[in-house]
Formats: sequence, C-alpha cells, structure tokens
Amino acid sequence: MAFLQLGYFVLGFVQLFAIMDGVEYATGISGVMTFFIAIFTTWIPLLGAGLGVYGATNVWDWSLVQSLAVFFWYVPVFLAIAIFSKD
Repeated sequence: MAFLQLGYFVLGFVQLFAIMDGVEYATGISGVMTFFIAIFTTWIPLLGAGLGVYGATNVWDWSLVQSLAVFFWYVPVFLAIAIFSKD
C-alpha cells in the first residue's frame, strides 16, 4: 500500500511541474508566480489538467497520449471498477 501512496505522491509532483511549465510557456510568467498559479489551478479539475497536458505536450515534448495518460489516468480506472464491480 505504501508503494501506491508514494506513486500517487510522485505523480502529483509531476503534474504540478507540468502545470507550472504550461503556465510559463503560455503566459511568459516565470519563477515563483508560476508556482502559485499552478497551486491554484490544480484545484480546478479541468483547468489544471488542461494546463498540465499543455505543458507536458509543448514544453516536455511528450505525445498527447502520454500527457493525457498522466492527467486523466483515473477515467479508465474508474470505468473498469464500475464495469467489473459486483452489485
């Protein structure tokens, strides 16, 4: 269980830095201000995920599929749980 918690924690930091890079790339704002904008937008689900996908795709040169997998991993997981759960 600790491994999953560590993985979730690391994934959160990857997402935070992708959002920071997306904000910096889109607006030209750099430094500490991007950190505070990223912290704020992280709590807005679609905005934070959109900026993160934008940053991972444009700044880190990830493919769109990789970026979407990092930010929307929970969609197929919850769908699988919903499909295979017994009522």
